[in-house]
Amino acid sequence: MRKIKSWLIITFFTTIAHIGYSQNSGAYIVTDSSLTSGIKLIGGTSIDNHQFIRLKNENEEIKYYPEQLLEYGLRNGTVYKSKSISVSGQKKQVFLERLEYGKINLYYYTEEGLNTYFLERDSTVFIEIKKDDDFRKTIAEQTSDFDWKASQSQFVKYNRMSLSKFVSLYNNNLNKPFPFPRFGILAGFNSTSLTIPSNIPTELLEGISFTPSSTITLGVFADLPIDLSDFSVNLGVNFLKSGFSANSRSPQSDVDVVINYTSLSFPFLIRYTLPRLGWRPFINAGGLYSYHFRNEGIIYESLTDQNVVTISDMQRETLLADSMLGYSFGLGLQRNLDYRKIAALEFRFNQLYGNENTLTMSHFEILTSFSF
Repeated sequence: MRKIKSWLIITFFTTIAHIGYSQNSGAYIVTDSSLTSGIKLIGGTSIDNHQFIRLKNENEEIKYYPEQLLEYGLRNGTVYKSKSISVSGQKKQVFLERLEYGKINLYYYTEEGLNTYFLERDSTVFIEIKKDDDFRKTIAEQTSDFDWKASQSQFVKYNRMSLSKFVSLYNNNLNKPFPFPRFGILAGFNSTSLTIPSNIPTELLEGISFTPSSTITLGVFADLPIDLSDFSVNLGVNFLKSGFSANSRSPQSDVDVVINYTSLSFPFLIRYTLPRLGWRPFINAGGLYSYHFRNEGIIYESLTDQNVVTISDMQRETLLADSMLGYSFGLGLQRNLDYRKIAALEFRFNQLYGNENTLTMSHFEILTSFSF
């Protein structure tokens, strides 16, 4: 009976600590018979915090060890639980940092030369997740009561953020894709338009209008999750080769303009992908840099005077800037072909600017991509 009462007291105080203090970022300590809050705890290094915690009073500083406390919490909300673990084959009482709390608790422990994790389910399961073991198989087995749909455990890495993300999905019954870095190729249709700014100094361009040019674009890309969220950084290198010709006629002259260029463009986009299984819509926006490593602009002018046609020498003009900056945005739809390979279709618009003496450029693209 006395043991039952002691256990109820411990459970009561621990629950109060979880709800009332860790949520409010208040520092506290829990012993087997009391809870003390509103105190000044002095955290040390990550290694120190797993071995002891210091309490600062008015006149003294007290150091508490895992044998003396059940739990303590720092003002930043971090909670440490006193647990007995095996280190190098020896039992040792330590403080474990709690990373996730719910149906399964995830703990982290570190000391010189050791970083490891533990899973706890009620009072029935307390196991270590070792890196040298098949830890993905272990976490899949411990969460097998949840009907995972997308092989989420295959993408978990042996670090705090990745393991915490996986356990959080399980604890919150979220059956959604696990973010992971993707690399792939893309190809698509590109329609490019050129616009002549009103203040461009080349008078021969007056009355010139360029018909949009259509071509194929090819590229490679990387899609890198931001803190394992549904947002990612989408980077790429795209190759494009295109050309334009335009003509302007008047009773006195005939002007022809020819532009040919080959470019590499470098999009830097922030992408949000809807966290759902099956078809996944996404939207992205960001900046774009384009470099024209082949850039030719030629103007031909023919003059008519009393039925005599004079063809002037061609003029080579810098009609497009070698380097152009702008913005890009798009939306699309992607779907997993298997747990890793993904196919996508995207509609993207790009706007590029040179300088005050050159043309502006815009792209409308229909892109297909494949990542692995």
